[in-house]
Amino acid sequence: PLTASQMKILKKCLGDSDWDPDNNVEVADWDYGVVVENDGVDAHNMIGAHPHAIKVVPISTDIHYTTQTPGSYHLVWFDEDATGKEFRVANLNSDANDVSEATEMNVYTTKGTVQQMGYGSESKIADNSSGTASSTRIVGFFDKDTNRIYTNYDTSCQNGGDNHKCVEKGDKLFVVDSCWGKGDLGVGAASPNSIFGGTALNACADSTVPNKNSGNIYTVTKVYTTAPNSSSAGSPADEIDITSDITLKRFVNTNVIEVDASFGWQGLKGDPENSNSAGDDTTWSDNTGVVVLFHFTPHEEGIYESVSECSNRGNCDRESGLCKCFSGYTSNDCSVQNILALSEEDKAAATNKKKKSG
Repeated sequence: PLTASQMKILKKCLGDSDWDPDNNVEVADWDYGVVVENDGVDAHNMIGAHPHAIKVVPISTDIHYTTQTPGSYHLVWFDEDATGKEFRVANLNSDANDVSEATEMNVYTTKGTVQQMGYGSESKIADNSSGTASSTRIVGFFDKDTNRIYTNYDTSCQNGGDNHKCVEKGDKLFVVDSCWGKGDLGVGAASPNSIFGGTALNACADSTVPNKNSGNIYTVTKVYTTAPNSSSAGSPADEIDITSDITLKRFVNTNVIEVDASFGWQGLKGDPENSNSAGDDTTWSDNTGVVVLFHFTPHEEGIYESVSECSNRGNCDRESGLCKCFSGYTSNDCSVQNILALSEEDKAAATNKKKKSG
């Protein structure tokens, strides 16, 4: 678990997450990034309308690791009831909770804003602590090694509709694997038949399945709808449809988002096994995907190629609050390119070399 001082630093670095500094909390002046959902019995702190985004890069003694070692993105929210594990991470499976197997990482934060995509009359995913009804999420499915996401509703800005946040060419999306709920089955009903359309709040296929390395950010290249085909369903289902012939299954597959890179994992459809294994019509969502989508808006101070601090060209010294720039970059935020600028490590190496040659 993080120490109290470490938690304080991380909260301060994460800061505001929802464009509204007036609702920030604590001395750290930050947002929890959480929404409360109720399963009809208990309330649960789940990933909210505006979670925090971080980028992590493995710590290495190699001075060039920042250009040679890839990082990954994660969506984070704060669960004050999860003692010792308050900072929850969306795209980590339950087998990744063993501290002894963890890799130490540098954490980079952003001033950009993430919004969990939803559909309905609200402006964002709403609190459901009373168990009245959960907000409808935008969910999708896709095949591995493809770049097309099939969503449960038309998300285009041209369509408008009831999207909390519409999507257009050039927008950025976080698409991460996680232990989501059951997709879009009978959404909008009172608990326990609400969140993600499932009858059990925290139910998902298998908490050990999500790929912890799925964190990535994609740029939208196209948003459109297609004509229905023989495998199309007209709208999200509100009941489980078990057919004797799997080829007769129908899915909502006419709303499409294309992104700039292919996915390295499969975004599952609801009820992919065409089964009712629980015996109570609760097996997943049936005819939509289960992957929740998140829209990312860069901060107005600049367009960021990635979620980072020190312009992704240096490391933040947490004790001094100053950036230590990589060789070739300078300025307070390492945003200025200068071929004569050397990192602290390269300066030291050059000094030692000069001493030896002298």
